[in-house]
Amino acid sequence: MKKIVLTGGPCGGKTTALTTIVQHFTALGYKVFTIPEVPTIFIQSGMDYLTTNRAFFYQGEKSTMEIQMALENAFIKMAETITDCPTLLVCDRGLLDITVYMGNEIWKQISEDLGVTREQLLGRYDGVLHLVTAADGAEAYYTTANNAQRLEKADEEGLATARSLDQRTLKAWSDHPQHFVIGNEGDFQNKLNRVIELITKMTGD
Repeated sequence: MKKIVLTGGPCGGKTTALTTIVQHFTALGYKVFTIPEVPTIFIQSGMDYLTTNRAFFYQGEKSTMEIQMALENAFIKMAETITDCPTLLVCDRGLLDITVYMGNEIWKQISEDLGVTREQLLGRYDGVLHLVTAADGAEAYYTTANNAQRLEKADEEGLATARSLDQRTLKAWSDHPQHFVIGNEGDFQNKLNRVIELITKMTGD
């Protein structure tokens, strides 16, 4: 079993990459599990990550991390029952992505309440693929059309925010020993090919 995180700034191509991964590795005989991004589910259900209510924000972020962790653990247990083929778990963002959107004080409190450390969270995953936001090198393709919950709009301010989030996300995962950054050099197909190439190396196929 290999556990992979797809991460990066807004509009980096994660959704298309997930589809490509499923198609490619399923065709090779893998059972592929994809684990959704919990913050998007929470936003659709009423969570406001821009709230000024500190208690609400704290509980929302803590619950986001709890549910994300529970989802991952549940899929890991399911994957462990598969014995007739290799398995691949792909997370649409991982637990450390959540820390990007909170201050150090709140993260310290949440990590203490949940009994986890940054090192433990890094150790949950075999590889981390960072897909650089289109706002950095492929600005013409930056869009919010495929994500109604995206707060960073396609204007100069939104592009700057997207680039900032991309860098913060990069830093959050920087200590993982299998952390790969996939930029916007060439066309988008080149980006997808790089994703498949890196996961193939991790799986040994």
